Amino acid sequence: MPFFRKWILNNWHLKLFALLAAFLLWSTYTSEPAAEVAYVVPIEFRSMPADLEISGDIPTQVRLRVRGRSALLRRLTPADLGLTVNLAGAQPGETLVRLTADMVETPYGATVVRISPAEFRVTLVPRK
Repeated sequence: MPFFRKWILNNWHLKLFALLAAFLLWSTYTSEPAAEVAYVVPIEFRSMPADLEISGDIPTQVRLRVRGRSALLRRLTPADLGLTVNLAGAQPGETLVRLTADMVETPYGATVVRISPAEFRVTLVPRK
């Protein structure tokens, strides 16, 4: 018991100061205001069957609204965000592609609030 008491009470003022400093740093970090910023991000199509190709007009970019800490969003660029559409198993003809926040690669601390357009149609035709 004396060892435990000595371990806790030894340099108590330094331990209290370290605890207060840690609390102040934590509260400053977590109290940073959240913000929303819009980014224009290109769409990347992956895993398209080898015998199909995209025909017609499709959007090549989408507008994303991203929410996060303001310091994170100031450093964020459209290159840090990636929107991939997986076309594996697609059949010839017109396909409706619905874009969700799960398709967007975002850094930790950033979340996608809105995607515009949220859906579009892709026409797939056999390669000649």
